[in-house]
Amino acid sequence: MLVRVLRCLLVLLLAAAAVDVAARAEAVPSHPAPVVVTLPEPTGPDPIGVTDLHLVDASRRDPYVPGRARELMISVWYPAADVAGVPVRPWLAPDLARMYLQSLTAYGISPSMPSTLAPGHGHIDAPADVSGRGRPVLLFSPGMGMPSELSTAQAEDLASHGFVVVGLGHTYETFATRFPGGRIEKSVLPPADRARTAAQAAAALPIRLADTRFVLDRLADIAAGTDPDADRHPLPRNLARILDMSKVGMFGHSLGGATAAQAMHDDRRISAGANLDGALAGSVIADGLDRPFLLVSAGHTRDDDPGWRQFRADSRGPRPRFRLDGAQHLSFCDNQLIVSALATAAGTSPAITAQLVGTIDPRDSLDLQRGYLRTFFDTTFGRYDDLVRAPGTLLHPEMIPVP
Repeated sequence: MLVRVLRCLLVLLLAAAAVDVAARAEAVPSHPAPVVVTLPEPTGPDPIGVTDLHLVDASRRDPYVPGRARELMISVWYPAADVAGVPVRPWLAPDLARMYLQSLTAYGISPSMPSTLAPGHGHIDAPADVSGRGRPVLLFSPGMGMPSELSTAQAEDLASHGFVVVGLGHTYETFATRFPGGRIEKSVLPPADRARTAAQAAAALPIRLADTRFVLDRLADIAAGTDPDADRHPLPRNLARILDMSKVGMFGHSLGGATAAQAMHDDRRISAGANLDGALAGSVIADGLDRPFLLVSAGHTRDDDPGWRQFRADSRGPRPRFRLDGAQHLSFCDNQLIVSALATAAGTSPAITAQLVGTIDPRDSLDLQRGYLRTFFDTTFGRYDDLVRAPGTLLHPEMIPVP
């Protein structure tokens, strides 16, 4: 279902409506202890660098804002060499974090509740580690309306194991995009019911595909020694040297998963992909794929998702599929950490929280996802010989193979 994400959006609206007005009026402690939400530690041996690039596609008018060239922000996480004394990047920029935390009123979380997102583990513009061979490149496309920074836990872990992870920000669809100098461009998409949001998602897919092609082209420019940043922000030292553009994969959550599948169908530079609880859309459903593609879902089966069923039947490449037991749609991004922690502190009903982020422990959930993604892409790019069976070496009772 292309609009699986809409279920979560509707749940959020219901959650907001369910919050008791009287409860909101209860007195809060004069100095309540702030809730600090932290990212899990990366599991790999490599320190992490991170950089943000401002890219402008002068050849393409922005479909959301006619008269402007399409411009994007991308985040690049990568294995770093020396991070001593290099500052760590925030999980979200402070202004975006405030906007995001204020939006959590839909979860029954008061915007006045003191809370903060701890910094990530990526060191800003640290020099890249050039030891060993070139590093595989993984593109990441987030769910509709979400910034790629809300999948930092996955990106950091992959970078700590030697991957270069490139998070795409889909401007004017994402709730807000921060450009250099502090300029913020908010989403231009109006609030919509289920049917209208389905139309918005369908319209967003070709825009995302064009974004993906453009970013791939710019990464090739970087590998060739050109800095494509619109503001001429210097690239981290040695970043160009570690990009192995012969080993490119892509993964995504929700609509980002659909984007990964169709982008891989359209562009043979992408040799492997993964879809985290996203419906499929476009010609990839009927055509399938002839390269490896991993499917991980929350709770649905092949019987209630005809797109996934047809895709698997028509694909010639390896297509392992797993169901993460106890998960919900928002279990596949950092929301599960943030919402769980803040909802618990706010006294939100556990039943509502479970509808949003599932019953599985958020850190266990992320550990499983990170392990399966890493093993899948490691196998695809040469670490293991048996692609179909390798993820099975990580089998856990909550990660269930789907035939």
